Amino acid sequence: MKGIAAFHPAVALGFFAAAVVLTVLTNRPVLQGAGLALAAACYLCVRGRAGWKVLAGLVPALAVVALANPLLNTQGNTVLFTWAFGRPFTAEALAFGASTAMMFASVLLWFLGCNRVVTSDRFAYLFGRFASAAVLVFAMVLRLVPAYQRKARDIASARACVGLGASQGTLEERTRAAGTLLSALVGCALEESIVTADSMRSRGFGTCRRTSYARYRMGARDVALLAVLALLLAGAFAAAAQGALAMEYFPGLALPACTPLAVVGGACFLAFLAAPTVVNAWEAASWRISLSRI
Repeated sequence: MKGIAAFHPAVALGFFAAAVVLTVLTNRPVLQGAGLALAAACYLCVRGRAGWKVLAGLVPALAVVALANPLLNTQGNTVLFTWAFGRPFTAEALAFGASTAMMFASVLLWFLGCNRVVTSDRFAYLFGRFASAAVLVFAMVLRLVPAYQRKARDIASARACVGLGASQGTLEERTRAAGTLLSALVGCALEESIVTADSMRSRGFGTCRRTSYARYRMGARDVALLAVLALLLAGAFAAAAQGALAMEYFPGLALPACTPLAVVGGACFLAFLAAPTVVNAWEAASWRISLSRI
């Protein structure tokens, strides 16, 4: 584990939850763009090179959301051009669409990063004592999609080896092969659910109060990071509560004055979101320095 993943699960989960809330509360374009870049950097830190594929897939999605909003929303004073039946295409609606697209992309990246850092065992450690059944269902749902994706690939590979792959033969044969693959996957899911239920029953699930083996301890480093994040979060929330991090898009673009509160709040906002990337960069630099001393 490295970066934010090396800290206590409560610190990691608290950071990602606060990052999502701050991203939703802020709609200044400059802060949103910087926040999106920091969210992408954090995701790359926890995902690695494979994260570039997700980022590349977000680019066309951002463009679609930004361009679709002016087609549906005709508000705004600055008309760029008119299209079907004289509907105006306004600059304000385009700017609002771009803002919405950046917000959605940032929130998605924070959730993806949280899914990589706060794994099912960490989530169970945090909430297992209070809602064991709900945590169990949530943990099973988290592993449901990747587990059955792997199972589907295994079944498809086995069938392709005997000439029954879903991409072989005519359209009718490929359709029949895909149906057989789905049937086999459903059968595996039902069989695994029975095995899981029997295993839980044999281990006495639900018969007494649940206990857990706590592998995580709140250390001095966790407390220090939590204190810094709390101070930055307080400054950002104070500015957001006063509207210093907001911008009006309709009927015309109106950027609020750059007050000291807005400057301090924006700095706290960016510093808070940059925390995982800074921690990861610090650990990488420390590791290289330690290697150079050998």
